[in-house]
Amino acid sequence: MRLRCKHNPNLSSKPVAIARLDHWRWMICQAGYANVLPPAELRTGSQLSEGDEVPVSGAEDAVFGLLYEMDPEDEFLLDGYEGVDHAAGPSRLGGKVSVEIRPREQGRGDYNKWYIPATVTRWLDEEQRALRMGATAVAGSGPQVTTVLVYVDEERVRLGFPRDEYVPRMNRAIREAESIGFPKHWADEVMRKSIPLN
Repeated sequence: MRLRCKHNPNLSSKPVAIARLDHWRWMICQAGYANVLPPAELRTGSQLSEGDEVPVSGAEDAVFGLLYEMDPEDEFLLDGYEGVDHAAGPSRLGGKVSVEIRPREQGRGDYNKWYIPATVTRWLDEEQRALRMGATAVAGSGPQVTTVLVYVDEERVRLGFPRDEYVPRMNRAIREAESIGFPKHWADEVMRKSIPLN
């Protein structure tokens, strides 16, 4: 994250929590990059016709990830890396997927921005936990849910193979995430089907 978040790397590249998206699915899509597929009731476009081909993500039926507190300018930089179309029109799904979750169409972008509830499985930063959950919230007192930004490619949802240049990047990301408590069993069960060790 530090390589991409150049505006405020001390904030934007520091992981603050490990969380999961229940009933979401992780995959390498036909473009050769990671993608996530929402639960059936939130699917749109190609996700509707092709989404059932993507296997359930592990015994937990969830996607795990690291959460970061993001400086707005660094978020804009990440949008560029992810190919977000800032000129895309407002969401037309209104009733199916609320505009709070999916404010805009994907347009000509590679990914779209979704804002969804995630269950924190482990806080890595006590200050961020207090900011998000409240100073009086007791750590470890049950599931804590926070809204997170997730980049979703709504169109490329067929299973594919990782690009050669992507495998070392993903291996580094998996190693670094596991070193701070990311669930190795989930990475082995879900991600390693597509990302071979190098």
